[in-house]
Parts: sequence; C-alpha cells; structure tokens
Amino acid sequence: MKMDAREQALIDAVATPCLVTDLEGRYLFGNGSFFQFVGYEPKFFKTRNCWQVLFGAAPDSALLPPGDGRPQERLLCRTSSGERKMVQVGTKVLCGEDGASRAVMTTLVDLSDLEEALAEVESSRIQKEAILQGFPGIIGYFNKELQAVWMNEGVRRLCADPIGRNCHQIFCHRDTPCPQSCAISQAMETGNVELSVKCSSIPAGDNDDQLYDMTAIPVRSGSGGIDGVLVMAWDVSERHQLEKQLRHSQKMEAIGTLAGGIAHDFNNVLTPIMGYSEIIRLKMRKDGYPDPVIGDYIEEILKAARRAKNLVEQILTFSRSHEKKEQLQYIHPIVKEVMKLMRVTLPATIQINQEIDEQCGLVSVDPVQIHQVLINLCTNSAHAMTGRRGTLTVKLAKAPQDEQGQDWLELSVADTGTGIEPEMLDRIFEPYFTTKEKSRGTGMGLAMVHGIITRQGGKVTVESQVGRGTTFRVFLPISQQVTPLEHIVSAAEIVRGEGRILLVDDEEQVVNVTSQMLVSLGYQVTGRTSAMEAFELFAGAHHDFDLLITDLTMPELTGIELSARFKAIRPGLPVILFTGYSEQFSKEAAVHAGVSRYCTKPFALRELSSLVHQLISRGDAGIRP
Repeated sequence: MKMDAREQALIDAVATPCLVTDLEGRYLFGNGSFFQFVGYEPKFFKTRNCWQVLFGAAPDSALLPPGDGRPQERLLCRTSSGERKMVQVGTKVLCGEDGASRAVMTTLVDLSDLEEALAEVESSRIQKEAILQGFPGIIGYFNKELQAVWMNEGVRRLCADPIGRNCHQIFCHRDTPCPQSCAISQAMETGNVELSVKCSSIPAGDNDDQLYDMTAIPVRSGSGGIDGVLVMAWDVSERHQLEKQLRHSQKMEAIGTLAGGIAHDFNNVLTPIMGYSEIIRLKMRKDGYPDPVIGDYIEEILKAARRAKNLVEQILTFSRSHEKKEQLQYIHPIVKEVMKLMRVTLPATIQINQEIDEQCGLVSVDPVQIHQVLINLCTNSAHAMTGRRGTLTVKLAKAPQDEQGQDWLELSVADTGTGIEPEMLDRIFEPYFTTKEKSRGTGMGLAMVHGIITRQGGKVTVESQVGRGTTFRVFLPISQQVTPLEHIVSAAEIVRGEGRILLVDDEEQVVNVTSQMLVSLGYQVTGRTSAMEAFELFAGAHHDFDLLITDLTMPELTGIELSARFKAIRPGLPVILFTGYSEQFSKEAAVHAGVSRYCTKPFALRELSSLVHQLISRGDAGIRP
C-alpha cells in the first residue's frame, strides 16, 4: 500500500503522530509529528516491527474486521532516547478498493502532560485532605444556597451527616437561620470577610454549650462572582472559660481590696465594743459586783464581738491569695455555726437533722476552709432536693481506727434527693464537671472540697442511689497532741504592770477604750489622735514614756513612719503596731522601722495585758505577732 505525494502532505499536516503499518506491523509510512515524537528516522523502521519497537507487542489485526478499529488504550511508548512516555493509542484497519484489509493506522496522543497534571491534582487533593483533617477546628465550604458541600471530620461531633445541611442546622441544631447564618449570607452578598462571629452550639450528648469562633470567607469564581463561602470555626469554649476565671479572679481581687478597707473600719468599731465589755467585766470582778445576769450579758456581747471578728477574718481569707494556717481544734463549733446558717437559708420543705459528738477528737485544720467545705456539701444536698420534701442529715463522730492504728474523725452530709447516676460517681470531683444546669453550678465546688480535705491529710467518699439520695463522708485524721483549753478568759490570766505609755490612733473611740483598758491594768496612758502631735510631745519628753502603741493607718503619718521617727530619737523604745487589716502590714518595713510587735484589732484584754507587760518589763524588741 503506497501513498502519493498529496496524501503524504495531507497526513504530515496532521499534528497528531500517525503511523501506518501492514497487517504484520511492518512500517509503511508515518507523518512528521510521529517521527518528531518518537525520535527515530524512517529508515530505522524499514526492517523492524514498529509495534514491537514502540510498545513491545504487535496488535492482533486478524481479530479486527475490515474498517474497524481497536478501543483506545493507554500504553507506554519507548522513544529513541530510551524514555517511556504514556500515550493514548488508537488503531484503525485500512481497506483497499476491494474491501479487503490492507494496513493498520495507529495514532498516538501524548499523555505525559496530562499524567503530570493528574499527579498534581492528586497531590493537591492529598494536601487538601491533610489540611482539612489536620485543621484544629472545623473547616467547610457552603454553596450559594448556604448548604455544606464538603466539611472536615472536625464537624462530625456536631453533626454526623453535615453535607447538604445549612449552617444553623449543623452548628445550632435549629431549622431557622441564626445570626451566624446571616454572617455567612452577608459574606456571600458583600464579598467581605466576616471575622470572629461567636457561635454557641449544643452537641448531642453534652451537658455544656460549645462556643465557636467562626470566620466566613467568600470564594470567588474566575469571572469574579462569588460561588460560595469558606467557613472556619474554632472551639473556644476552654478559652472562654479561662477568660471567665480571669474576670472572676480580677473581681475577687477588687472585692479583696474593698474588704480590706471595710475590715479596717469594722475592726475599729469592734475594738471599743470588746474593750468596754472587758473593762466592765473586770470592774465588776474588782468591785465584787455579784450580778450573774449582767455577767452573762457581757459574755454574750463578747461572744458576738468575737464572732464578728471571725466573720471579718473569713471574708478576708476568701479574698486573699494565700491561705490561713491550720490549727489544732475541735470542729463541732464550726459544724453548729454552719447548720445555724443553713436553717435560715434552706426552704421549709427540707428538714435538718444533726448528730454531733463533741468529744470525737481534735484535728489540725484551717477552720475557714472546713467552714467552706461544709457549706458546699450542704448546698449541693439542698440542690438535690429542690422542689421536693427531704431531709438533710449532718453527723460528726469518731470513725474506727485504720490498719495503721490512726484514729479518724468522720463528718458526713446525707440527703434524700435525686441521687447521682453510677457512671457519674467517678467524675464528680473533677474540676468543671457538674450535673446541674449551667446557671446553678460551676463544677468547682466538689473539686474544691476534695482539694481542701486532701491537703489536710483527709479523704472524701461518696455513696448514692438514684431516687433515694446521696451521702458524702469526710474523714480527717485525729491528732494525738493534747492542748489546754485556751478560749476561756479569766481574771487570773490578766497580767498587770506599771509604766508610761503613749497611745496614738486617729479613731478617738479606739484611743479612749484602749486607754481605759491599759489604765485598768495599772499603766499611765497618754492618748493622741494626731500622729504629728504625738511626735512633737515625744520629742520634748521622750524620757517619760516606756512604750509606744500606734495604729498602722493614719492620715498624717503611718504607724511605721511614726515608729521610724521615734526610733531615730530613742532607739531602745519598744513599739507595738495595731492594725485593723493585717494584709496592709509589711513585716519587712516594720522591722526596718523598729516595730517590736504587731497586733490585729480588735484585741482581748488578756492579749493586750500580756503583750504590754512583756515589752515593758523585758524590753523585747524582736517583731512577731
């Protein structure tokens, strides 16, 4: 089969590589594009099977009816340089005038660029998948109808089947659009990026809302129009919780500052109440006034004043960053005090039972923290009985010894409330875990209880039955140390003395009552409400005074500044510093100013008598409370 010059020119004009062989694959002719593609000269194929050279196998043309072709197939074509190129091969049987098969035409389409493009597409697909699945949040694409076209796996915890759903259906589990959906539609309409749109979601099976920070980015087509919106969302629930904690911490710091100022003034009010009561009681005993009723009244006034002082200390302890030191004591007074508070705060539908053993032993605890623990446990029990009648039972008793011979005190709080699900019992002491509604609990109460008791060497257990109630048991190790009773004030404990004292306080009432207390102990007292007047008096007659007592906070000079001025004139003069708020007291500054002792107002007569007698009689100048 031969080709004339016109036919040869025609086939050479075709850009597709073309090869014509006989039925056995021997070369007949090819166009210029073919030889340029394979790199061989025409004479190379004169004695060779073209298909064997190019593809390693010849087509079975005998199976092809005349005029038919083989389906196109992909084969590797070997060029003259030894390179193998992927080509799309098409074959067609050529017939003569008699209709018989005469030759086979083969066309080659170079797929190298296509394969490279496909490889790049596959690489891009893999990279996109890695980005989507590695993105630390949710990322997805919404079309013009605001329906999800694709989403990464991060969205599965919110919606098992997000594709085809709207934004509000995925994130907010609602059928009507929400502000977040409006933000996406706005990005679609305006073409502007919508940043930091907060989205609150309630995933199925979770107790707490998930808060997302969402960004909507419009995606433009080649013509400049907007085809859809890319949405990225980050779970910021933990960050939001930390921000709340920070705001709470700042609020508590502000409350602490306010409480300090209130404590100073309140302690100045308590000082004359306690001081005059002690003076009256001391005078009654000195004059032999035998009225026991008045004595009981005075004792009740002192008890109330001491409770007020302790209340101020509790407020300050809750607002301070440091914790009060533990002390050895019985805890039944704390339990009784808390139960009095609970009686007036709990509804009448809750009955309170107390079973308190006052001789169950001494424990080393922080009283404020034990107060806090019991308040938390009782409040939790009350919440468990909300809307129903119930009983709150508080027991304090001695528990059996353990295997090491350690005695334990047991404080239990039991209720007849709803109970706790068994699967939740192992998690109730975890921080931020709560079974209450979001508005009624932070999840920190029981975590705090567990932390306090554990730090004090104890342990906490819980028993619960759904529908029947819960019992929390707090165990604290009983101390083997025995201490005398120190809370009873008697006339024998009051130490008398003699000497001249200069008393300085800007509160006139505090000066008056403290002066009378000191005079009743046998001292001569000169009182001043002005720090500058006191300094001028001392500068002219400093040899007449044996002790300086000064308040810490005064308008003209602070107690520390006044002490430094006195010490510059007379270095050996003992100094007592009074303060209504110990947080304002800097021990280092006081030592530098020569302060010998400090005392927190209000103070008892016994405490004052011992302190003054010690400094005047022994001249002890080392500072300590």
